[in-house]
Amino acid sequence: MNERDTATILPDYLQRQTTRVRIFTTWGIVEGDYGHPPGVLLSNSLRNAGASERYLILTNATMRTLDGGEMDRDAASAPFVLVNPAQASAIVPLEAESEAAR
Repeated sequence: MNERDTATILPDYLQRQTTRVRIFTTWGIVEGDYGHPPGVLLSNSLRNAGASERYLILTNATMRTLDGGEMDRDAASAPFVLVNPAQASAIVPLEAESEAAR
């Protein structure tokens, strides 16, 4: 049996960096972790995803109404949420490290 740990070897397309984002939509506000390729600016990744992907995938997501109120308790958080890019009016990174600092 091979003694190398193959679990640590991942193809480039599987490697992901996550950035916490807040998405303002027509129906409410969604916060979650957005996965994108390491070394790629968040803005470039979102632009590419918005142009070619049907949905933006957020993990560890929370949702609330536009006025900041809570949604239905069962719908207030989810392990993942799919957001239609056409419904996103603004996407704000919540990470302390900004793209300008990279």
